[in-house]
Amino acid sequence: MKKLILLFFVLFSYILVGQEQEKDSIQSGNWLNNSIDPFVSYASIAAANVSGGLEHGSRYAGQLYTGLKFNFEEMLGWKGTRAKISMINRHGSGLEKEVGSVFEPLNLVGGQNTFLYDLSIEKDFGKKFSLKLGRTTSVDDFFGSNLYFYSLNNTVNGVIRALLLDGLASTFPFATWGTRFKYKPNSKHQFQLGAYQFGQNIFDDTKHGLDFSFRSSDDLSVFFQYDWFGKIGNSKTRVYMGANQVFGNFSNFNTNNTSDYFLRFYGHIDVDLTEGLNSFLTMSYSPHGEVAKLPFQSSLGLNWKGFVNSRIEDRILFFATVGAFSKEWAAEQNSNLFPEIVLELGYRFQITDYFVLQPAVQYDIRPGGSGTIDNAIIPGVWMEANF
Repeated sequence: MKKLILLFFVLFSYILVGQEQEKDSIQSGNWLNNSIDPFVSYASIAAANVSGGLEHGSRYAGQLYTGLKFNFEEMLGWKGTRAKISMINRHGSGLEKEVGSVFEPLNLVGGQNTFLYDLSIEKDFGKKFSLKLGRTTSVDDFFGSNLYFYSLNNTVNGVIRALLLDGLASTFPFATWGTRFKYKPNSKHQFQLGAYQFGQNIFDDTKHGLDFSFRSSDDLSVFFQYDWFGKIGNSKTRVYMGANQVFGNFSNFNTNNTSDYFLRFYGHIDVDLTEGLNSFLTMSYSPHGEVAKLPFQSSLGLNWKGFVNSRIEDRILFFATVGAFSKEWAAEQNSNLFPEIVLELGYRFQITDYFVLQPAVQYDIRPGGSGTIDNAIIPGVWMEANF
């Protein structure tokens, strides 16, 4: 059944995207320059565990992300159609083992290799519908916010981390086959439905993102998300709520038992408190503690742009995350586990339009939840260049 559902999504997507191209001829001139947009970015984090944790040490991790965006309306006359191809290289290592935490202090860790990432096409149908398919991941369209991307720790950098700790959601840079349908009836409401192949070897970094095969053992990960864009009082607000349902056959913490489904709910609200000051709150929950190491996570964030009058593009940033472990995971560890809390405070210097420098300090309370590891202090610095 899971294979049939995924095959239906892919075939349906292919038929829709393959609509006949526009009959109008492509205008002469610099259409090529307007239809292909190259991009490249490099980011790195250097951080050290200077107090607490299991042992002291310093680490560096970096990421090169580059690719091409195609506007097929300009290039081939296919109205509302665009595509993307990209690759990524990650290198370096993290501090999770030194700190003893469940959250990685360097968010650029995970898949330290070179990968083919995006290989996808998307088409708009009028102003309300769009469809995307190809090699992609769920994190490109679900459970994310631009406000998350400023955290050095991976608690919320890009997405709500608890959804990835279960190992049942596809994530950057491990692309897989998938499709996403979006319906936005007006400026306030948006609905998304996505289905993604989930193979046993999806996180094998030796495949370099080039394993395009389907297998009978593949699982299916389905997402549904509703977004609301509006105002609370006079404050600009975004709310999203979603669910991830996984169909397959995967191991519980006790490897003698397996599950054939998994469900997690998640949500987010962000509010513009004053001019330049944004806040957000996230929550995620799963009732399946035998699969979910972290069934509950909640994060709070503050992002204040222009806090210093003479540096109007700079930002001061604060993040606080609490993650609660399941009793089943605690039993596997033969320990009573308490929630792990991560605090982070940083300042983002916008040096130029394309270059930033962001020093920050993290404070990890009860790393790993055991209560036997001293709280860790982790200063670090983020450097990023985008072209």
